[in-house]
Amino acid sequence: MALADFSLAGKKAIVVGGRRNMGKGFALGLAEAGADVIVTDVNNEDGALQSVADEIAGMGRRSLAVKTDISQKSEVDELVTQAMDVLGGIDILMNVAVRYHRKSLLDLDDQGWDELTNVNLKGYWHTHQAVAPIMQAQGSGSIINLTSRGGLKAHADKGMGNYAILKSGIAMMTRQYSRYLGPSNVRVNAIAPSLVEWEQHPAGDFYRENPDRAPKQPPPPRPEMSEQEKFEAWSTGPENLPLGRVATFEEMANAAVFLASDAASYVTGTILCVDGGYMA
Repeated sequence: MALADFSLAGKKAIVVGGRRNMGKGFALGLAEAGADVIVTDVNNEDGALQSVADEIAGMGRRSLAVKTDISQKSEVDELVTQAMDVLGGIDILMNVAVRYHRKSLLDLDDQGWDELTNVNLKGYWHTHQAVAPIMQAQGSGSIINLTSRGGLKAHADKGMGNYAILKSGIAMMTRQYSRYLGPSNVRVNAIAPSLVEWEQHPAGDFYRENPDRAPKQPPPPRPEMSEQEKFEAWSTGPENLPLGRVATFEEMANAAVFLASDAASYVTGTILCVDGGYMA
């Protein structure tokens, strides 16, 4: 084993959904390992996306913040064009973008289903389709998708069942495209988390994206949660994680660095469960 195989020095990456939470953690982790990273998100008005790009640049890496709605093929194509112009290539694509509608089978309407599908599944297809020719031409590349424990096992929360169905689609997309792109030495893998820490926002994006659930007055900022409180808040159903805690962003990023690096040169079509033992 060579530790140098874990380095991403000289690699060029795109992180889709890199504005905050796990996406931000993945972007910073890839940069810390040596990659130049372009971060993109459908929302860049609050400055958070640019802040991630600035933090990456502060590490001495090239970076750019690009507003992109991955449900729109034209915007994905423009993102890839900008990435090629700025970085000169694409070695790593990390798909983290996600859309939620916490509604059960009979409550979710056509509009909600389309919004979920257009981002959580169709959007990933757009990004694969856009970078595949580039990676095939250079004879290398690593695509990493974010699925979920809910994509591998029926979700205990019935309101998340529709989300889980689409996450299972991402898992199969990962396996299917690993077969298609494997002959070109392009690897396609996915990470399946269970419970992961979450940035605290008093109102923010959740209510902008779900105006029907917005309170008349934004709630006051909440105090920082302890690890135990985070675990209890994010645990649904009677199951307990063997490790007994939520994952940190850094722990999730470590998995992405491995899959993106030459240390995983013979790993493709894999769903890597970084789940504290949930699927054991």
